Amino acid sequence: MAFQGVDPVRVETISNVTATLGSRDPQLGAKCTQDGKEYIFVYNGGNSDIEKGKGAVLQGGSNTAGHTCTVSSASGADFLVGVCEHATLTTGTYGWLLQKGLVTVEMEAGSSGVTGALLALAADGEFAFRSASTGFAGPVVGKLMESAASGASALAYVSVY
Repeated sequence: MAFQGVDPVRVETISNVTATLGSRDPQLGAKCTQDGKEYIFVYNGGNSDIEKGKGAVLQGGSNTAGHTCTVSSASGADFLVGVCEHATLTTGTYGWLLQKGLVTVEMEAGSSGVTGALLALAADGEFAFRSASTGFAGPVVGKLMESAASGASALAYVSVY
């Protein structure tokens, strides 16, 4: 039976990562709000871990179902599903990704920005300063809340919608 109402009651924390779903785990695609941040429950079906501060994209292919994610190998060419905030989602595990709210993101090497700079998804789940003048013009997915150095982490507000 599909869920049709307010946020479901969670028995695990947002930082919970599991390799097998139990009877009390949420369904893939379930959403919840905690401390004003919005999350989605996904499966990491890719070949790479989704590490803290990195963004994930939907994984295509006929053998995937629902909300199967991976890290992107291309810059600015894919749709951000969410950012790993609490615990790394290793390959073949289920967990929560932040879809809207304040989160620490990892900047791509060679990309830095000042407070207020707009962000786009870069390669390997990292983020880059979005600027048409630098030739990086992927979709805007967030905004830096503090200055960020090349290859460093920084606080950002991210929204996938």
